Amino acid sequence: MTVKYSGKFILKLKKLGIRHFDVLIHDQSREWLIENFHQRAKRYKINVTKLMRNIVWQTRERIINGQKPPLNELIRTFWYMYIKPTLSRAGALSDKPDNQYRQLVAIIVDLVKKYKLMRYSDIGFRDENQAHRKVGKNAHIILFSEKLGHQQFLSEMRDKYDCSIIALGGKPSVLNIEYFVDDMKARGINLRRTVYLFSVVDFDPHGWIVRNSFIEDLKHYGIKNIKCMDMITPDMLTEEEVKISRYRLPQKSGKQWRLLNKWLKEIRKKKYRNERFLIEEERVRGKLRRYYCGLESESVSTKRISKRLAVEIIPLIRKK
Repeated sequence: MTVKYSGKFILKLKKLGIRHFDVLIHDQSREWLIENFHQRAKRYKINVTKLMRNIVWQTRERIINGQKPPLNELIRTFWYMYIKPTLSRAGALSDKPDNQYRQLVAIIVDLVKKYKLMRYSDIGFRDENQAHRKVGKNAHIILFSEKLGHQQFLSEMRDKYDCSIIALGGKPSVLNIEYFVDDMKARGINLRRTVYLFSVVDFDPHGWIVRNSFIEDLKHYGIKNIKCMDMITPDMLTEEEVKISRYRLPQKSGKQWRLLNKWLKEIRKKKYRNERFLIEEERVRGKLRRYYCGLESESVSTKRISKRLAVEIIPLIRKK
């Protein structure tokens, strides 16, 4: 059965240079690949981005139309199976292939999230982070961490409150969140209800990028009504503990300053009373310099986090 697309959908594909091919792209010769993907090529004789998009789309197309079963492989495996050999045959494989793998990941993220043309499940990509997420009976309560090192603690909290948990592994993953939300749907959770998040991420610009990306991804998949409480803040520590635990944030380049200022603007809305202790002052060549600091998520003990969670989660379970 061939899937029919609307005119608007087809126009999106056309703008991205995606079209239907009767032959398998990844099986074709170097000459064929150059002939069909030479437009707007830069470093190589083929347009690498357009080639990757079309291989991804053709794989999805064949699975959706029942011409092949779902892949059931990691994106990394897909790279080795279909993309890397094709780039090599076309003379377009970089001497730093991991950069091209990351390019493939970014292309798929855009097809899913930016252009809303597909889902990861359309192809059947496996989630390498599956073991680090679990939907509980109280699925509307989600405890999440930036680092996998908090996995055991998350599991203990899930056993205690039967809430949902997910450890993000240091970076956000749209694939991971798609399957996480799909698990919630399978539990019969109404995605329009209020979902309560409790975050365990570093109190620094990168930690909050992970935090905010997680929230954005949940919204992308239909969870709009979100309330988030942060477990790692200067107010979870005493003044002396903040001074002992803090560390200076990078603030040399313009990019680092922009990232820092964006983060400071966001956290200052929270009005943390102990935020002022995250500033270090030092006299350099007679001038007083100020340095902004952050906190690792490990600076707050899991025992202290547990006490706070008990105060916040138990009432949410009772009013379910």
